[in-house]
Amino acid sequence: MGQDVQRALALWAPQVLRTAGIVRQLRAENYPTPAWLAVGVTAQGFPYEIQEFVPGHPAASVTATAARRLIDLLEHHTGLDPDPGRCWSAYVTGQLTDGGLLCRAAHCGPEGRAMAAECERLLSAHGEVQLPTGDLVHGDFRPANILFAGNRVSGVIDIEAVGSGSRVFDYASLLTSDELTPAARRLVAAAARGVAGPAPLAHCLAATALDLTVFVHEHHLGAGIAGLPTLRQRLNELVREAD
Repeated sequence: MGQDVQRALALWAPQVLRTAGIVRQLRAENYPTPAWLAVGVTAQGFPYEIQEFVPGHPAASVTATAARRLIDLLEHHTGLDPDPGRCWSAYVTGQLTDGGLLCRAAHCGPEGRAMAAECERLLSAHGEVQLPTGDLVHGDFRPANILFAGNRVSGVIDIEAVGSGSRVFDYASLLTSDELTPAARRLVAAAARGVAGPAPLAHCLAATALDLTVFVHEHHLGAGIAGLPTLRQRLNELVREAD
């Protein structure tokens, strides 16, 4: 394990410990995330948690039927507000206002520059916006982190980045995932715009797409880099649907 990874894990430890209490809170609200049976930090400073086993598996393809289940789940995020001190709406606003995320993406080569340009067009079309707050935000709400048992959602996993903000951010994370069918994507996009209108969704989509662009480049993920043109096209289609 490299020193950078070790340092990142150690810095992440307080958030993992903090999440343990949030998981208890969310489960009390009937949110389907597995119970944490144990949580702590190793002598080396690395966080760990042991979760209960939940039957189910991620959907390889999110159909319209599965999308409706995910929309119901995302609407359950409304008003849960588990950690106002960790606000995803503030994160999005900060990253887009100072231009830092756009600049980092633009320095990721040709695909990064193309994504930054697409996101700048998206943001310009909607202007400034004040993102809502007060909801649960998973932070990485993607099909890989949602377990299905039959037609029901049996578990929401990888919840360590949880915070507050607007559930629109989680809708945006879902919309940038490859697993959604076109029909599912239309349903999710319509539900996302119904939360607070198209402008908050545009800002969250831009932040999510730029984050992904930087991540796949910094980690040299060839498949992720190759998928960026498809993601740009998807953003463009979502904008046209809103118009």
